[in-house]
Amino acid sequence: MKKHCLYALIGMLIFWNCSDSPNDEPGGGEPEKVFLSVTPESVFTFNETDDSKNYITVNSNTPWTATPDNEALSLDKAEGRGAGEEKIKVLDMPKGESITLTIATIATQENPSISKNITVKREAPVDPPIVEGDIVYFNNFDKQAATKTYGGGSYWPYLDQFEGWKNAEGSGSGSETYSFFNLNVRSDWTSDYSPAPSYAGKASGINNIYFSKAGGYFTIENIVLPQGKQDYVLSFGLSGNDQFNKTNLVVSLGDGSRWIPIEFTRATNSGTWDLAKSTFSFTKPIENLYLKFEATAATQIRIDDIKFTTGNPSENKIDLGKVNYPYPELPLTTTPYDYLYVYHAADLAGTTVRNYSMCFDKTKYAALWVAYPLHQSYRGSSGRTEAWAADPSISESWQAVLWGEEFSRYKDYTRGHQIPSADRTANDALNAQTFYASNMTPQSSNFNSGIWGTLEGKVRNNMCNDTLYVVTGCYFGNGYKTTLDATSWGNASALSKECPVPTHYFKILLRTRSGNTGKPIAECSESELKAIGLWFEHEKVYDENHSLATDCKSVKEIEELTGFTFFPTAPAKVKEQCTPADWVL
Repeated sequence: MKKHCLYALIGMLIFWNCSDSPNDEPGGGEPEKVFLSVTPESVFTFNETDDSKNYITVNSNTPWTATPDNEALSLDKAEGRGAGEEKIKVLDMPKGESITLTIATIATQENPSISKNITVKREAPVDPPIVEGDIVYFNNFDKQAATKTYGGGSYWPYLDQFEGWKNAEGSGSGSETYSFFNLNVRSDWTSDYSPAPSYAGKASGINNIYFSKAGGYFTIENIVLPQGKQDYVLSFGLSGNDQFNKTNLVVSLGDGSRWIPIEFTRATNSGTWDLAKSTFSFTKPIENLYLKFEATAATQIRIDDIKFTTGNPSENKIDLGKVNYPYPELPLTTTPYDYLYVYHAADLAGTTVRNYSMCFDKTKYAALWVAYPLHQSYRGSSGRTEAWAADPSISESWQAVLWGEEFSRYKDYTRGHQIPSADRTANDALNAQTFYASNMTPQSSNFNSGIWGTLEGKVRNNMCNDTLYVVTGCYFGNGYKTTLDATSWGNASALSKECPVPTHYFKILLRTRSGNTGKPIAECSESELKAIGLWFEHEKVYDENHSLATDCKSVKEIEELTGFTFFPTAPAKVKEQCTPADWVL
């Protein structure tokens, strides 16, 4: 009996051993294979209308991570446990972008990582079509073709020399006026020569307006707008250098006292002619519109076919209550052929700031006025750079030769600064620009180191927390003398030429009375402002005890003497003031 039981037990053990799966044995068989699947497999498109569809499904049996190649892709999770099917919600991403999302399992000793890439994209917004309504103003500048017959037959005409560009039409035209400088009208590189598709068939050709230098501007003033209308479209033909940069042209809307820069679109960034457009809605109806185009770089900018029409409501709201005033120190500009308007800026603590502006007379080889703000932020410890140089914004042939190793002086006169070196000592960049030849005039040694130097120090004593605005200038009266430039110890050189010597010099000043209002000049009342002018005979001998109060005049008087209009944003009555006791003189 015992023998039979033993045989039965052995049989049962053999049966159990044969029936068990080898994978159930300790240390036996293959590990479970890692898998990863992603849905959709290759491309996911963000759904703008149904948020329930903004999910990516990940199915895996091991932990995984989700990593975009652009942090702008916002997800609700960046990893999963690997417990079967899990979902990633796409929360947000930039419109018009495509971002690669990599989903990868976490590698182990037994299993290397496997990954899947999926492109996550969001369509660019589709702008509603721009609907142009009634024409308010349109000018193709083509009343008469311009010819290159000025300046001895080698120059295109400046806008004040030729009126064939005045060809405006539209309901708001007829009473408009224009202001401009550093612009001429040309009939070369015409807008109908191989324009971009968006401009083809619309380009008029013949004439266009050419911006020759940075700071050149074209302003259309007093376009009459239709009553009750607030929605408009502006379009214009635009050409630049080989790679056009929109920052090289600033387009602004205004009402005569303030300017608001506006954005415009342009399909290409090439130098070819293309159509630029801007749509906008005023926050409230206005009666008269000012439109300004201003070049910020010398990049051969041209414009043509300016059209201003009514349009549909736009998300681009223009509030002319937001003020962007012109620089208070800038006189009104005129456009004689011989005048150049030049603007200089430099870096100050990481920000580009204006240094000074000038009206340069090519026939006098000198600036008739130099306008600049004066504030403690422009002053520091850099000292004089002595960086004598030609002004890079002006042809050297129009400047007095006052730079170089040897022949760099006026004969019998000093190189007299208009904006003083000592007013720009915050850094070398600002100071170096005061040593441009364009900032110099021939000054007698006694005048430069005497009354003029005294005045410069007195002006700085009138700085305040608000800004002090200064215009320095020279005047060439009847019978002015001449001297030579490019001399050394009185000896002329091959470069020497006759340079007129000013008969008079002047400075005019404007600031707030308290010096601490924090308000723009244009928003100050007459009682909040003070202004004064000082007028000097160049060759007069001033003794060391001379009182500057005896040289004071009102700004209005100096306007009458020079023909310029100064401080145009200040009330007229302020420019009639002449009270030396209000100033540190």
